[in-house]
Amino acid sequence: IKLRRLNTEYVDAFLRSDVDWYQRHLAEEFRCITASGEVMDRAAFLADAAAPVEMTAFDVQDVSVEFFGDAAVVQARTEYEKADGARGQTRYTDIWIGRDGRWQVLCAQITAVAMP
Repeated sequence: IKLRRLNTEYVDAFLRSDVDWYQRHLAEEFRCITASGEVMDRAAFLADAAAPVEMTAFDVQDVSVEFFGDAAVVQARTEYEKADGARGQTRYTDIWIGRDGRWQVLCAQITAVAMP
């Protein structure tokens, strides 16, 4: 339940450009593989997260959480519409680790899904 809530907060932080949330929840060695294939370290991700996100719709579906000891894998699918009317879908995978009594995101990967 806690990781489902954290997943919702993660998405909300993206939509609100809430860098403070990410600073509290990303592991120091965090890496993100973007939908374009770029690998971002924590500093680059935080800088990117500060930019406003212009979405008119962002729906997260099919959320799954699987635990592996002190690690967990969160996966989901998103459908979105940007302010310019462009629509798209992604699937994402986040790897969380239990460290120092809290959950931290270690790695994220976003994959673009071809629209039907």
